[in-house]
Amino acid sequence: MSASDSTARFAALIDRMARPQDVRGLSLSGLHMVMAMRLCALFENAGRDPVPDLAQRYRSVEAACAVHGLVSTIKQVWPEPFMVNRPCCLAMTPDETTLAALVRSAKAADRDAFAQAIAGFVRAGRHDALYEATLHAVALIPAA
Repeated sequence: MSASDSTARFAALIDRMARPQDVRGLSLSGLHMVMAMRLCALFENAGRDPVPDLAQRYRSVEAACAVHGLVSTIKQVWPEPFMVNRPCCLAMTPDETTLAALVRSAKAADRDAFAQAIAGFVRAGRHDALYEATLHAVALIPAA
C-alpha cells in the first residue's frame, strides 16, 4: 500500500469515527457484544463479577463465559483502554464501532475483513487471539 493510499484510508476511517453510529443499526450479535462490553465495564467499576448477569441474559453460563473471555482478550490486546458508553446510550464509541465490525466479520467467518478492521491499530501478532475469542463468543450468543 502506497503512502497516499494509506493516508486516504486512515483519513476516511477518522471521518467515519467522527460520526457516532447508533446501536439500533447493529445486528443482534453486535448489540449483544457492545452491551456486554458496557456491562462488564460497569461491573468492573463496581468490583463485581459480570458472568452471573451475562449468564442470566444469555440463559447460558457457557455463552456468558465466552463473552467475558472476549472482553478479557480485548483488554489484553487493545493498545489503549477500550472506551464504552453507558448502557442507556444509543451512540457508540469508536471502539464499540470497531467491535461491531469484528463481530460482523467473525460471524461471516471473514478473517480478512476482521484483520482489515484492526489493521494498523492492534498488532498483527495479537489478531489470532482476538479472532478466536470473537468467533467463540459469536458462536455461543443467541442469534434471535
